[in-house]
Amino acid sequence: MQNNLPVVLVHGMFGFGPGELGALSYWYSALEVPSPLPRLEASVGPVSSPHDRACELAAQLKGVRVDYGEVHSTAHDHARFGRDYRDRALWPDWDEAHPLHMVGHSLGASTIRALQDLLARDFWGWGSSEKWIASISSISGPLNGSTAVYYFGADLKTGLIPKSAGITPLLRLLELYTADTSQVLDNFYEFDLDHWGFSRRPGEDLLSYLRRAGKSTFLWGSDNAFYSASLQSSYRDNGRWATFANTYYFSYVSEKTFRYRPRGYFYPSPLMMAILQLPAWYIGHKQFEVPPYPDNSFTSADWWENDGLVPTFSQQYPHINGRHPVGDVIYSRSASSGFQPGRWYTQWERGFDHGTICSTPRRWQKGRQKRFYKNLFARLAALNIS
Repeated sequence: MQNNLPVVLVHGMFGFGPGELGALSYWYSALEVPSPLPRLEASVGPVSSPHDRACELAAQLKGVRVDYGEVHSTAHDHARFGRDYRDRALWPDWDEAHPLHMVGHSLGASTIRALQDLLARDFWGWGSSEKWIASISSISGPLNGSTAVYYFGADLKTGLIPKSAGITPLLRLLELYTADTSQVLDNFYEFDLDHWGFSRRPGEDLLSYLRRAGKSTFLWGSDNAFYSASLQSSYRDNGRWATFANTYYFSYVSEKTFRYRPRGYFYPSPLMMAILQLPAWYIGHKQFEVPPYPDNSFTSADWWENDGLVPTFSQQYPHINGRHPVGDVIYSRSASSGFQPGRWYTQWERGFDHGTICSTPRRWQKGRQKRFYKNLFARLAALNIS
């Protein structure tokens, strides 16, 4: 039985919402293709933790002021309340009887998993449950973390950014996102760190703003996007973010590397976005002398195949901690019926790197990207939502 529930699109790290970078669109053809379901585009903190982003997403949907929670805010030394979304709710009737489909790219996938956990715990006292979310679709999501965070400066033992690193991790990541945006990013980008006391001042250039933010506990603490994408943080999160029996779960795995024998390392495809090739090379060769999480089955080589920012091993489904049942590997034209809630279904999208599957496809990939989103939305619409 077809449903007509809205789809909420949640961007990843360094992403942006509608109108925030002028005419640039984070979701590209996902907003253009025909869809049987209405689409809602969210805007959350580009470098904030999944918890903080989930709180911002919930407030936007419900139309309330952002509440990060007293215990959480005290523990991380930032303000409890954030921006006010009253009178501009995206889905004011949101509840168990009016659930939503959630689609997240990259860290957006972690954000919607964190959101479902908070709803299940009735974090805001709304009488919420995990059933407020009908389905979760992860696109290139670091469901088990990404070894790329260590390329950007995270400590191998803790996953945290060392104080001595300064703003280097921010600058390295920013390079990835300025390649296609030129001066637009410097002129308009806002990191949404108001609750940390870091709003961009009038006339302040982006580098100066980053230097101020880089001196705060935000960057080298555990309440930010960088630490959240580490293997250490993901191990913890997978132990507490459940796979719920009444929710449908899909993961779309992007990949654009090739294996070179005899050592078996993975190298970036020559057609991968140029700015992703160095982190792709790093991921494809990364050896851990000490496992980053407590699992005797950890093998460095499992994490080598990647899309430029996230290993495919991580994108498939949560598996480094907790109980997360797994369904079949599916294909773009797999039957839309027959899916069971409470388990993760995986679809491989080889030939897309981390950026081209979502935001900016190459000229010859535009048609494929449109088909990808068209099929994704059709699949969600065909789900039997009781």
